[in-house]
Amino acid sequence: MPARVRPLFALALLVALGTLAILLALSSGSTYLAPADIARALAGDHGTAEYRILVYLRLPRVLMALVVGASLSVSGAMFQSLFRNPLSDPYTVGVSGGAALGASAAIVLGSPFALVAIFAFMGSLAAITLVYGLSRLRGLGSGGIILGGISLSFIFSSGVMLIFALARPEAVHRALMWLMGDLSLARYDALYRMGAFALVLLGAALLLHRHLDVISFGGDFARSLGVAGVDARAVFWIGGLLAALSVALAGVIGFVGLIVPHAMRALVGPVHRRLLPASAAAGALFLVVCDTIGRTAAMPYEIPVGVITGFLGGIFFLVLLLGRGRSMG
Repeated sequence: MPARVRPLFALALLVALGTLAILLALSSGSTYLAPADIARALAGDHGTAEYRILVYLRLPRVLMALVVGASLSVSGAMFQSLFRNPLSDPYTVGVSGGAALGASAAIVLGSPFALVAIFAFMGSLAAITLVYGLSRLRGLGSGGIILGGISLSFIFSSGVMLIFALARPEAVHRALMWLMGDLSLARYDALYRMGAFALVLLGAALLLHRHLDVISFGGDFARSLGVAGVDARAVFWIGGLLAALSVALAGVIGFVGLIVPHAMRALVGPVHRRLLPASAAAGALFLVVCDTIGRTAAMPYEIPVGVITGFLGGIFFLVLLLGRGRSMG
């Protein structure tokens, strides 16, 4: 296939697969709805059980999976280019640890979903700010920033364990479900605000595609081409805010920002003008599929989507390791 056709074909394939995945997600559940039933329910009486299941339960959940999957995947692609480290992901800078501490405190205090999301977002923001402040204060490079993020994650995790040790068992169970990634809390009011914020950040990330191309070759090369430190800081903050937004909406969902950019880099190449849109589409598709598996694999129980992405992410890296063998050292 010619190189100039391949990205377009890949994007068309992602759109087609995404449409099928969304249709499957809307159909699947304790009550199966065929595509014709979905169209009939949406066009007919809004008081039917099928309409309520679609509009109030499944559709907001699918929309949240699309927003969170796209945000995590684009954030991962940005951090991998910024740090020039293939194992970087949105949680490298301690976002998940900060969010877990904030959300756990809110849940133990009996706060509603809106306050839990706000606490989680503030915890993520605090982690990003601390890592950024340390990097500016001590002049840390990409390796130092990653180590700083990991160190903060350990500190935040200890804070979460301390909260669990002092909390009631039912509050601990609720917090654990959130920590495993939970899309069942999807609400339109949160999606309107956070979804609009995510679209703004994704648009800003796409505007920086040329800077990301240059930054991925290293700091000296970037400076020689006029890409300043302010551009790298913009990449850091946009990637961090996308991750913080995702964690605030749906809890800690691992591996999406790690494996999807790798897969898309192999499919459409490393140029960010194509990589970022492809990663957004594939991340959204991947999380919709994982959530559908989690909802239907063990009915009437639900498996948190973070458990599904963890299984698939681990298998992905094992296959990658076995495929490359000794070339990986």
